[in-house]
Order: sequence, then structure tokens, then C-alpha cells
Amino acid sequence: MHYAEFKMPDAGLLQTLIERFPFAMIAINGVANPIVAQAPLTFRQVGTSSGALEFHLASQNPITKSVKNGTVATIVVNGPNAHISPSWYISSFCDASADRSRTAPTWNYLSATLIGRLRQPTRVELEEQIADMVAAHESADGWRFAEIDPRIFASWCDMLIGYRMDIVSFDLTAKLSQNQARDDKPGIASGLRLRAGMADNAVAVLIQGFDGTPASVQTALANLQATCPLEKRSAYHEPEIAGR
Repeated sequence: MHYAEFKMPDAGLLQTLIERFPFAMIAINGVANPIVAQAPLTFRQVGTSSGALEFHLASQNPITKSVKNGTVATIVVNGPNAHISPSWYISSFCDASADRSRTAPTWNYLSATLIGRLRQPTRVELEEQIADMVAAHESADGWRFAEIDPRIFASWCDMLIGYRMDIVSFDLTAKLSQNQARDDKPGIASGLRLRAGMADNAVAVLIQGFDGTPASVQTALANLQATCPLEKRSAYHEPEIAGR
């Protein structure tokens, strides 16, 4: 994939991406190979200028045995992504007989890689992270954190390990067909919606709303809540307190 023209070093957009698509891959260096875990993130507007992340894992997760206070971690957050067909460039190639020998399919995506050092928060901070995550993802008429039996919750927390990472640096890529002709964007969005794959409509919303600025991507991500309600619920299926 290309890089420089798709980079967006914008902390506000990073926060929106994490809050909209919180399920992430956490990787650390192991003795023989990288060790990876996955978990939903909670963003905090504290720590470094880019903010901080909190998450929890089951204590039985193999990665927990290799994490110490100060361990460097790489966290990858992926937003919507989709295959883009040149047949959708209806401005550049007006009909099926057009010469498309100098183009090829590509992939559009929104993704961020974050680096920082992990530390273990206090028990109170772990419980707050779980409560905040439930509040962020349950609907207004959904399950309430106050419903859980405090003794059961305490026993489950005994089996979890919380982590916090101040974001030292991040690399955010927004590849949204900005390298294609402006008049091709409607055809790309239409092609995605007609194909109707799992993330196609979300990518179409991002392409149509993107004007080259981080703010337009933030607005498009916010619009996904209204246009893709099922995708909002699919971001995290399992009970948050289970931990992974």
C-alpha cells in the first residue's frame, strides 16, 4: 500500500477511531516470537498528548506472563476496510470497452498502530474501566452495570488483569480513494453499496464524507452510528467482563 499521502497524524481522529472500533490487537516481543492478544479498548484523555488506552485480559491469557510494568507494546486498531474495483471508476472508464490496462484493484482501509509502555492499574481503575466499557457499548435500554451481583463481579475481577498504556506514538492511515479522480468517488461508493459486503457500506460512507481533512473522517465515523446500526453492535459481541 502507499503511505505518505494517506497518513493523518491527528489525535482527535485517533480517539474517534478507537471509540468507534475499540476491538484491537495487542502485541509484545516474546523470547522466540511476538506474542499477541486481543481486547476491546477504553480511551482516556489523559497521559500523553495523544491520550491513553485501558483494557483487561483473563489472567490465564499467555501474554500476561510476559508483561511487566514498562513492557513496550504495539496496539493495532482496524476500522472498516474493503476491496475497491476499477470497474467502479465510472468517470475515468465510462464503459466496459474502456482501456483499463493501466489500473488495478486496490484496498481501502482505516487503521492505526499505537506504541507505548504497559503498566497495571489499581483494582479500582480496573473496575472503572469495565464499568465505562459497559456504559459505552450497551444501549440505553440494555443491561446496566448496577445489575450485577457485587460478589460475582469481585470474583470475576480476581481472574482479570488490567492494563494501561499511555500512547507515546501512533501511525494512522486513512486510505479512502483520495488518489483517484474526484468524479470517480460516487461510482466507488455505489459499487460498494451494491456489493453489500460486511464493511462495504461503512467504507462507502467514509469515501463519500471524506474531503481530505481528519475532521471529515471523524464526521463520517460518527455518521456510521446512524447509517450502520448493526455494525455498531458487531464491534464487540461477547460480555465485556469475560476478558480475553
